[in-house]
Amino acid sequence: MTASHTSSLNAERALEILLVLGEVGPEGLSLSEISERIGGGKSAAHRSLTALLKKGFAEAAGRYGHYRLGPAVPMLARRQERLEPQIQLIRPGMTEFARRTGFTVYLMVQAGVDAVCVEMVSRSSRRQFTMGVGARVPMGVAAGSVSLLSMLPEEGATRIVEANAERYANHPSLRHVDVAIVSGQVAAARERGYAVNMGYYLPGEGGLGLPVPRRGLYEVNVAVSFNAPLELMNDIWIEATIGVLRECLGEVLTGVP
Repeated sequence: MTASHTSSLNAERALEILLVLGEVGPEGLSLSEISERIGGGKSAAHRSLTALLKKGFAEAAGRYGHYRLGPAVPMLARRQERLEPQIQLIRPGMTEFARRTGFTVYLMVQAGVDAVCVEMVSRSSRRQFTMGVGARVPMGVAAGSVSLLSMLPEEGATRIVEANAERYANHPSLRHVDVAIVSGQVAAARERGYAVNMGYYLPGEGGLGLPVPRRGLYEVNVAVSFNAPLELMNDIWIEATIGVLRECLGEVLTGVP
């Protein structure tokens, strides 16, 4: 194995550890739990964890032998301001849509082969699924990430979907999901202009995702998505509700105030 390949594996393992630690609270995880979650040996996980500890990306938790995200992570996040102007531009439309419909609205952005929630707006008192800011799913899971895929060149979208094939099989779902199904959803989203999830992941819940293509060099493609009861999701309701979302977003989609 070449030095460059070994270095690449170490870097990937360190990133996986960061993602795993990001899924738990301040109590953290033990080395054994970390190595089990990333699917590797304890010695390899320990080497990568040691590097993260040295740079402040991980730290010892209060419980002996446990580790959590370190102070370097929020410090680095605060310095990443590229998305904030775009979020501020889209947030009022998300808020208005949430006010009109009662649905929780998510703003999704691509992060490699994943989709990450960067903003969430809710005006509903009823209990409903909430993924939370910072949560991520494999690209191709649910309407928001399918919308993101629909904005990519076909070749690029295909590479991401194929890279996530094993993850689709392991991701919690109510219906069978594979590369062919996700590819079909992406193609349909390109044709109709938005993505539809008809109850693949949550009992009695579907979802819609509207692509919002970037408008300049300093923006990125994003998607605005929400979950809705399947009993509502007939063709007429879907078209009408997407129309409301487009109306709420207004100039974000048209570029015209």
